[in-house]
Amino acid sequence: MSLMCWSAAFPPYGGPVFLASSPDKVGALLPGSQRHRAMCLAAVLALMCRFAIAADVREEYVSDSFKELVVESRQDWGRLGLDTAVVPPDGRTPQPLRIGEKTYAKGLGHHANGEIKLNLEGRYKAFKAEVGVLWQGGRRGSVVFQILADGQKRFESGKMSDSDAPQAVDVAVEGARELRLVLTNAGDGIGYDAGIWAEARLVGGEAPVWFGQAQVTLNGQPAPPPSASVAGFALVAGDTGPQVAILGNTGAFTMSVCDGEQVEIAVPIQNAAQPFEVTADATTVHGEPAEVSLSADGACSAPVMASPSPHAPTLAVRAAGGVLRLKTRAGSGESTVRWERVRLRMGDRSLDVPMFRLSKRAAQETPPRVLPALRPGIERALIEWDWRMQDGLGTERAPSSYLDAVERTLKRGDDLIRELQAVGVDLSREASEWEALRSEWQSFLRTTDHAPRVEDLWRRVHVLRRAIALKNPLAQFGPLLFVKQVPSVFSHQLTQYYGSCAKPGGGVFVLHAPGQSMQCRQLAASLPMGSYQHPEVSSDGQRVLFAYCHAETAPPNRETHLDRFYHLYEMAADGSGLRQLTDGPFDDFSPRYLPDGKILFISTRRGGFHRCGRGPCPTYTLALANPDGSNPRPISFHETHEWDPAVLNDGRVIYTRWDYVDRGAVFYQQLWTVRPDGSDVRAFYGNNTYNPVGVWEARPVPGSRLVMATAAAHHAMTAGSIILLDVTRGADGLEPIIRLTPDALFPESEEPLFNGQSGHWRAPAGVPKPPTPPVEATRWPGHCYRSPWPLSEKFFLAAYSFDALIGEPRWNPPNMFGIYLVDRFGNKELLYRDLNIASLWPTPLRSRPKPPVIPSLADQPPSTAPVSRPAADGTFFLQNVYASWPPLPTDTVKRLRIVQV
Repeated sequence: MSLMCWSAAFPPYGGPVFLASSPDKVGALLPGSQRHRAMCLAAVLALMCRFAIAADVREEYVSDSFKELVVESRQDWGRLGLDTAVVPPDGRTPQPLRIGEKTYAKGLGHHANGEIKLNLEGRYKAFKAEVGVLWQGGRRGSVVFQILADGQKRFESGKMSDSDAPQAVDVAVEGARELRLVLTNAGDGIGYDAGIWAEARLVGGEAPVWFGQAQVTLNGQPAPPPSASVAGFALVAGDTGPQVAILGNTGAFTMSVCDGEQVEIAVPIQNAAQPFEVTADATTVHGEPAEVSLSADGACSAPVMASPSPHAPTLAVRAAGGVLRLKTRAGSGESTVRWERVRLRMGDRSLDVPMFRLSKRAAQETPPRVLPALRPGIERALIEWDWRMQDGLGTERAPSSYLDAVERTLKRGDDLIRELQAVGVDLSREASEWEALRSEWQSFLRTTDHAPRVEDLWRRVHVLRRAIALKNPLAQFGPLLFVKQVPSVFSHQLTQYYGSCAKPGGGVFVLHAPGQSMQCRQLAASLPMGSYQHPEVSSDGQRVLFAYCHAETAPPNRETHLDRFYHLYEMAADGSGLRQLTDGPFDDFSPRYLPDGKILFISTRRGGFHRCGRGPCPTYTLALANPDGSNPRPISFHETHEWDPAVLNDGRVIYTRWDYVDRGAVFYQQLWTVRPDGSDVRAFYGNNTYNPVGVWEARPVPGSRLVMATAAAHHAMTAGSIILLDVTRGADGLEPIIRLTPDALFPESEEPLFNGQSGHWRAPAGVPKPPTPPVEATRWPGHCYRSPWPLSEKFFLAAYSFDALIGEPRWNPPNMFGIYLVDRFGNKELLYRDLNIASLWPTPLRSRPKPPVIPSLADQPPSTAPVSRPAADGTFFLQNVYASWPPLPTDTVKRLRIVQV
């Protein structure tokens, strides 16, 4: 009997063991329980001998090995069915797997838009299935099935309905590390779009070798687990010492070592059918060369110095098994070494060695681990990774080539250069270098053999573009104040700022040299564990306001910790003189210094609760306090919520107000203005606008009448697309809007808002025709911006996330936002990112012009005129009922209803 051991993991590393046997041998000869017992016996024998005897074939149903194979599954409706059709979200029993007249016992019940991601790790030869739409009576549904192996499309079904016969799928996946089963809605909504991957199974291959989980030691000590990842980038580092950056699923990693430090990465290799050779490239990308070596099974490559590209060495070692070790040792000073192309060759086969398998669980730890400050070489690696992810180099969706990425960067850089030159910035040297790079790019278009050199060109184009962006005088704003915060336990416009929903972690920080270094310092570090939000700098740049909530643990829901509240705090710009300004059983947040010295903020002190949905959701509105925090009192008694006050250049206050009396709740969170004392409330923009759903975080543009803001969703925390508003063009609709980040669509209206479970929120009333998604929205579905700080009408600071915005009732990843310098030409440069926690609300820590003081009507001296008592009854005169907004059709009004508020 000829048997082969085919394994996903051997003890002591855990995991299942699979047996491969050819159809004409025992697996095909024995039925039922006899076959099962024979396969178990064969597996035990294979474990005992630990080597391959033959290369037989086994087919494995995905539904049977779901936990071991599937690393991610998502869909717009219901849950994935295992050997059933899609599981309805309301608890109904799922239907059988039926395509047309054929019913299947095995398979996956999926729903558009959705994706199933499988971890193959090179262990399989083929994926087989029959695909089609769940039978629902005929001419129902319209879906497209796609299969991608390591990002390369291997199959596409074309548009299918439940009237179509199943299509057979047989896709080669030999050597592939990841398989994605994608189901889209064919562009016409998701109604009846229940897809079936019938008899979805993987065909086992020769499996010549098995790789264990990489183990990292730093200076001889076991390393902590990796940080949370941002678009695949993660950090392995202790509180001090060497640092290792994991570069996604590329198999590459960058490490920083200093003054004799050493890093070793060990990967167990077992089940090798024959001796093998492992090769790897090690390149010094910054600093002094470091000593590098490979070893396995007692054999070791001669230690060499990792040189800069293109003279970097390729290391090689031959072995028959054991543990592969990649070692890096520093000389003097910092050395940054990039390891890549770690490959195993066995006979005529070649496999990538899987170095790291990142877990998503680390991204959900609360409070997040405080990471050490990144070393300069790791900062550079993070910035370069950010460029790659923006450009789509190696991304799962909408991947791009180096040449295409260079073309887009050159175009956006051209716009930036013209703008800066127009305002007198001397870019003569940079412009000359830019044109030389363009010529080099054009020369590559005429050749084909240029892979290593075009990557180097891509990198040099980005380095120069970043230098040009940072030479902008507007970007030289000095230290930057910001807050690190874990998003709340419930993603919604209302709940995001309640203390009862606050998750612990973060603080108030100062980034000392934005664009040059990511080194920062925490202010108010003496406060206990808690959550921070909404920093504000005084106009003289000397004082700082922020909101803080004491929270030692993450709340399990929004009802358990109703005794937690945000309060206002103030300190000097250097962190000294910390004092608490407000207290009591109220949430106080979004503080703003007024020109007269008083403090405007948002507070639940008004009392009351919101009207739609269950509580507890206290209403919060505009409030006012004296400069020392005394006499806090509401100045708005609007019956629903208000957000994000900011002082306009003329002294008025702009803010977001939820105005849904006698109309739907989803829309109408738009912009209003008011005098600082709470009087003279006026609609500013959007009170009858359906797209965007709402506008938040409005701020005046320096020296301009325009306002910058975030177009966001109702059923999620504030995030979306950054816009500029010019209300001289109108008070509603899209005419007054200038899109500063057109790469991100307006959430919930122009693109669905994922709810974190099995569906989406969608409010498309203001979008008669769905827009064509920009390539960035396809590459990073749901990616989003927030917290804009305008530097001018064309340049601004903002927080940005590659991760999709998640809406009610779930929460968002703790680490989703980093801080960027952005312009309206599409350029975006990373200034700071903490891999474990979101960074928000960037605010230059410097003085700025103070708007004029608008005198308070409440502070006017009392009149000496005699006061007459108002009559008990009054007369109200309405001349023309049709003088309204929005306009009413003539000759239609029959009755009036008068409501006293």
